[in-house]
Amino acid sequence: MPCDSCRDPGEDLASSLDRQNWSSPFCFKAEHHVGRPLLPPFPLSPEQRSMLFLEGLFGPGIFRNTLISLPLRPEMTRARVQSAITRLQRRQEALRSALVGRAPYLQRIEAVAPQLRTVIASPGECAGDLLAARRADRLGAAQVREIPGRAEYELIEDSDGPERFLLVALDHLVCDGHAERVLTAELTTLLEDAPGRRGSESGELTVGYRQLCAQRVEAAAHAERETRYWSRSLDRLEPISGLIPRPGGSAAGPTGGLLLGQVQKLYRGPALHALVGAVCRAQGATAFSVLAALTAAAIWHRGGPRTLALFTPVSTRQRSGFGAAAGCFVHDRPVVCHIDPDQALSDCFKSVMGQNLAALRFSALSVADLACAVPPLGAALLSDGIDYVQLHVGMPAEAAADPAATTRSAADATAQVPAPDEREPRDLGPFRPAQDLSVTTLRFEFTPEATTVRAFCGGPPGGMAVAESLADDVLALLAGVLRNPDDTVAALVENSLPR
Repeated sequence: MPCDSCRDPGEDLASSLDRQNWSSPFCFKAEHHVGRPLLPPFPLSPEQRSMLFLEGLFGPGIFRNTLISLPLRPEMTRARVQSAITRLQRRQEALRSALVGRAPYLQRIEAVAPQLRTVIASPGECAGDLLAARRADRLGAAQVREIPGRAEYELIEDSDGPERFLLVALDHLVCDGHAERVLTAELTTLLEDAPGRRGSESGELTVGYRQLCAQRVEAAAHAERETRYWSRSLDRLEPISGLIPRPGGSAAGPTGGLLLGQVQKLYRGPALHALVGAVCRAQGATAFSVLAALTAAAIWHRGGPRTLALFTPVSTRQRSGFGAAAGCFVHDRPVVCHIDPDQALSDCFKSVMGQNLAALRFSALSVADLACAVPPLGAALLSDGIDYVQLHVGMPAEAAADPAATTRSAADATAQVPAPDEREPRDLGPFRPAQDLSVTTLRFEFTPEATTVRAFCGGPPGGMAVAESLADDVLALLAGVLRNPDDTVAALVENSLPR
């Protein structure tokens, strides 16, 4: 709390914080703490260490900033916006954090006030167009993490019109997908300034960011069972290599000519959502396990190993207190896929589903620590020439209370993959890995309204085409499962994919 020297006689805590522009319920004035230490630094969470390890391995730009943009009504003045972001940053310690120096080991919380920058559209440019341009600029903006403050705030305004937006750029180091949703909800409530609603007050969270990081560090210190499990599970793991071609072999290396790129395809309507739902119900498996097994089969079809690991982000927010706090509490875990050509599809899907559940359970150690403890995983991550493949699957659960929804979904299912309604390629700049490797990410988001498929690749120029065609193969296999649900893995591949 602010000490007596920081507060006027009879002044309450909230007024003291507002008057001094404090964004922390602690006093940071050294002259008021003679003989008493300032708040000490504390370790990064294993999840943050995982992110920084992979960022160092894959190169800058591999992790993008998280963006929140909110429209502002006329009564939401600049002063009201400033008040909202100040209270948000006061409540969420993660937004006031910084690394201690440039070494990725320790972090600290500072009393730093948020700065609101106003950006005004040029004559003839609307605020919406300026917002799109600013989003594109801030998405890949570099972070100087030794400077306190992991959020940047911009007020986007028309030059002569009423349209206005608030744009918030958040460092991925303290903002996973759950944190993005939490901060968006809190900021929306704060802008509404509705007293008594959750998030409208500047009170502390039940468990602060510092304590949550400490809990994760403690969990990683007692992860002997996790190490034993992954040592057994990854015993036969083979690195993926040769999926993304390197011109002239490995000579392309981590030097020039490597690119980051992305292709996003949009399929409007319920067809693909209905397809994956029908397959999951018929096979008794989750959407992720089905898509993971089919991705592994597509890689095997292209000459990949029979026992391989796909990597997927796993949230570690299962414990009480993690739900309301900003922070990065997610990191990659391997999902082991073993391709037995003669195995029935349902058995293959259920085997992968068990592996995915284990990845959720054994997720305390950082990726770097796990790679050291389990040599086959280290080889799959750190060998020259490897291809790192990550998979994301989003599939909202259908309402169990509405049997008609399932009936309608089944009726909409078709064993054909429609042509995409939109295809948007994007050049994301140079790819600068620490060694000869490639990174491929496939992201499938299924909703009744539309399905989005995003293929990302960091590697040689031809890698983007491979990543896009790999995503197409997964959808083709998915349709093949609906046509022939009792096939073996080999029969599905033979009947669904070109030789």
